Amino acid sequence: MFNDLEDEETYYYKSYQDTVFPIKDYYLTFRNCEFKNIDFNGKNLEKVDFKDCTFTNCDFRNANFSNNGLISLSFIDCNLMGTDFSNSLITNSKIINSNLSYSNFNGVKFNNFTFQTSNLLNSSFVEVKLIKVKFINCNMENSEFYNTDLNNIKLNTCNIKNIKVSLNKIRGCSVNIAGAVDISLLLGIKIEEG
Repeated sequence: MFNDLEDEETYYYKSYQDTVFPIKDYYLTFRNCEFKNIDFNGKNLEKVDFKDCTFTNCDFRNANFSNNGLISLSFIDCNLMGTDFSNSLITNSKIINSNLSYSNFNGVKFNNFTFQTSNLLNSSFVEVKLIKVKFINCNMENSEFYNTDLNNIKLNTCNIKNIKVSLNKIRGCSVNIAGAVDISLLLGIKIEEG
């Protein structure tokens, strides 16, 4: 299925399924392609350019998307555990019902992005730029958001237990009651009854 790939080629409107992405040191470009049940586990994707693509039930565990431009992508029911997105630009994209635990988003610039019903347990968002980013029903337990401005970010439908944040960057963030308790503990506030 990937046997015809050639260095510096662009592939349009292709559909790939039920196979392993090849280990090749090629510069590849995919436009308007669909990937279903593809194994990208541990692959270095720095030289692969995806735009307007959909990934369904793909395995990206420990894959490397760092230093990349990811535009108009949809990840649905994917395993992205430990994936490295560091220092990338990610725009007009979404990740739905996927596992992103232990993923690295350090230095990422997000613009118009949605995380929905996904697991972000122990993920890292250090020095990240969040523009029009939505977190909907996500597990963000033990994730870190150091030097990342959370103003106008809504985390009110998410589990943010033990979240780590820069206290000067949390102002204006929306959280639910359980989240407010977790944030108050970060601020050193003691909650006592009666």
